[in-house]
Amino acid sequence: MNMKIKNIQFYLILLLVLTGTSCKKFLEVESIERFSGNRYWKTGADVEAFTIDIYARLWDKLSNSCFWPAAGEFRLGEIRSNTAVAGVTSFQSNDQNRRVVYDYLAKNDMKAVVYGIAPNSPWLTNGASPRTFNTVLAFNFVVNTNWTDFYRVIQEANIMYEEVNKGIPGLSDSDKQRYLAEAVFIRCLTYFIMVRIYGDVAYYTDANHSTPLGREKFVSVLNKCIAELEPLKNNLPWKYEDPALNGVRANRGGAISLLMNMYMWNAGFDEANKNGYYEKTAALGNELIQSNQHTLIPIEETSRIFLGGTNESLIELKESSAFASGSNLFYKSAFPGEPVVLTKHEENGTTTHLHYKKAYIDFLFGSVSDYRADMIQNRDQENGRFALSKFEGPVSVLGFPDWGLVLFRYADAVLLQAEALANLGRDGEATSIVNMVRMRANAAALSGLVGQELKDEIFKERGRELLGEGYRFFDLVRTKRILDPKWSSNPLSVDQFNRGAWTWPIDPAARDRNPFMTLNDYWF
Repeated sequence: MNMKIKNIQFYLILLLVLTGTSCKKFLEVESIERFSGNRYWKTGADVEAFTIDIYARLWDKLSNSCFWPAAGEFRLGEIRSNTAVAGVTSFQSNDQNRRVVYDYLAKNDMKAVVYGIAPNSPWLTNGASPRTFNTVLAFNFVVNTNWTDFYRVIQEANIMYEEVNKGIPGLSDSDKQRYLAEAVFIRCLTYFIMVRIYGDVAYYTDANHSTPLGREKFVSVLNKCIAELEPLKNNLPWKYEDPALNGVRANRGGAISLLMNMYMWNAGFDEANKNGYYEKTAALGNELIQSNQHTLIPIEETSRIFLGGTNESLIELKESSAFASGSNLFYKSAFPGEPVVLTKHEENGTTTHLHYKKAYIDFLFGSVSDYRADMIQNRDQENGRFALSKFEGPVSVLGFPDWGLVLFRYADAVLLQAEALANLGRDGEATSIVNMVRMRANAAALSGLVGQELKDEIFKERGRELLGEGYRFFDLVRTKRILDPKWSSNPLSVDQFNRGAWTWPIDPAARDRNPFMTLNDYWF
């Protein structure tokens, strides 16, 4: 996918950065020689251009092949494809029917999703090869098994840190400290994303790394990221002078949110130290709330969140409306808001991609008054008329909503704090915090809940508030609720979970020139 270049100056600098010969290292990343010495890193403008390039690399990875929703929402087990099209019997004749790949994701059948191995698949008849099935039916999800692009982001962040730390002529000390913190933030964010996708990963922070490494336990990786980021987060601004940079560049609220998410992920896997993680999460939540730098915007304006740049956004990636990308597939055609996209599709004689199962929506909301339930259109119709008006928005020149990719927002952080407080037995505080989100949704305040009942209600509240945004599968995994049929219609067994059935397969190319590398054996 091409980089999203916004102006000629950045384009010329990007060409300078990205030209040259790469060397074959154990992680297939690029040589530091291209970015060091007297050819680059002469001015603050060099640092700024290089930083923009790193975000562009991360955007390209997360926006490729519907990566973010495929990883965090489609594997939930509560989503089904809208495959029925009257009069169509051939899978090869209509894109609508090819969307059955989402059903394989919902069943956690990653071999079918990634490698095209599915029993009785219509794409394996009449001489069709597994590769044909994968490329066309599975929307090329195989690219999500390759972590090379993530390591390119990490290497560039490492290079940025090293070069800025050496000193850049004309760069003020405050700008130097901000860029150093930003490099660490990007590196930690990338490792966190990788951990939730692949589990254990190879971890390094030096810019010129070439020694083969094995995979490190992910709890250890996240603890190292926490140790790096926590002392530097205050070197990041709450807000930028240029409002266009808020949310899309590393900021203190985003760093706090990332730390909270890393603590809560580890709390689910490091039983002996979970209370310490909860305490840290609760304290960071207080810091974020008491800063008064971020707010829950009015519920009627929810769709503005996904346009980016609101006070609710903490970490987001943004593209120009002049480009279309795979990540937006989630918002454009999977769960659009009427009338923008759904009407357009109906005029073309097609339907939207997906719907949440009625039973799941009823489980989350029941019949209780809640504005977020009102934003679900045709919730009783398990077909192509299902829509989430929370994703409604203005249309770009290509006819699609002009969304960015909101990775973390204020409501997520607030609910993580409530969850941490409940796990510490501080039920009154937890209730007060979760009610901030409920009151914004015009839902009745919680009262009188304690212990496990309160914990479960907070978890359901995350499902209501963050519906369709790519959180739910990860939440099921980190809390182990993925093992419980009460919470998942496609639960994993303890044995499957322990063997890594919650991860994605890893491209076998990761073992090239690296005798220490292993794969996620569950999938092979």
